[in-house]
Amino acid sequence: MRVGIFGAGAIGGYLGVCLSAAGVTTIMVGRSALVALQSNLAAVTLTGRRLEPAASLVVSETAGALADVDLCLVTVKARDTREAARELAKVLAPRALVVSLQNGLSGASLLGAELGRERTLAGVVVFNVAREGATFRKTTKGDVFVGSGCDRARAQLSSLARPLRSIGEVLSLRDDIKAVQRAKLLLNLNNGVCAATGLGIFASIESEDARWCFAACLREGLAVLEAHRLAAAQITHVPLPWIARALLLPSPLIRLAAASLVGSDSNARSSTLVDLESGKATEIEQLNGAIVALGAECGVATPANAAITELVHGLEAEAARGTALSFIAPRALRRRISLASS
Repeated sequence: MRVGIFGAGAIGGYLGVCLSAAGVTTIMVGRSALVALQSNLAAVTLTGRRLEPAASLVVSETAGALADVDLCLVTVKARDTREAARELAKVLAPRALVVSLQNGLSGASLLGAELGRERTLAGVVVFNVAREGATFRKTTKGDVFVGSGCDRARAQLSSLARPLRSIGEVLSLRDDIKAVQRAKLLLNLNNGVCAATGLGIFASIESEDARWCFAACLREGLAVLEAHRLAAAQITHVPLPWIARALLLPSPLIRLAAASLVGSDSNARSSTLVDLESGKATEIEQLNGAIVALGAECGVATPANAAITELVHGLEAEAARGTALSFIAPRALRRRISLASS
């Protein structure tokens, strides 16, 4: 089986190197900087295991390199999905299965509208990856989930799961993939907290005020889903409503729980914060902004998520101007949300 990665950034790069190292014929499409680093690419698992791709790995800047793949994993940012769909429609073979491994809830439907819904599946990557030059380092715990689809899709995805399992990564097929996506969206609400405050993932969990803000966002997200009568799957050891309550526990207890449930890399950073610091537009509208939009549809107030969405858009404008990013202190963010909620 030939597997393509379209949009080989942090997540796509990690998966591409892992698949190639596990013996899967892999073609990665990314930016010119990735092509320049091809001979030095590597992935580091959460346990510290270093993986190097096979010599057969193809790295290209052009979507045309994916013309003969049997399976294409789409890992572009959510904001680029429509453009990605148009590019892939020109080159993918009719037989190729397409899997959206993107943040937010709409990636698969946008791809399917252009590429064909019968061959497009939704997926979720729960873990975080940091890119360090030519190395893609997994920094938090988590698996890959993909909708089970038809018999052909299940057979292809099972063929992908086996080599990943050989290097310690898990790909699970789920009939409730939409509920899995919603759960990942709720967990991703901390991305906005990290981006607004400039804190890394673990620093945000260690900060009592940042945790309070995440808990407020999470409670709003749960309320919005309940109002829409939409379920969120359990994709962590602890159910999401419990996480919302646990975030308000004393910091020493939270620190122990975070290391157990999330991982041990204290340098992990949210993708939204990385985008800001790189001067790129973020996915905030597909994360905290999505909760705001869903809340407006059902009449549920979402002041915490609205405040964070507004702040991150302000930081995006600063990044576009090339000025220093004026992150908000966690205590100030908490006060702002409290006032908006009163």
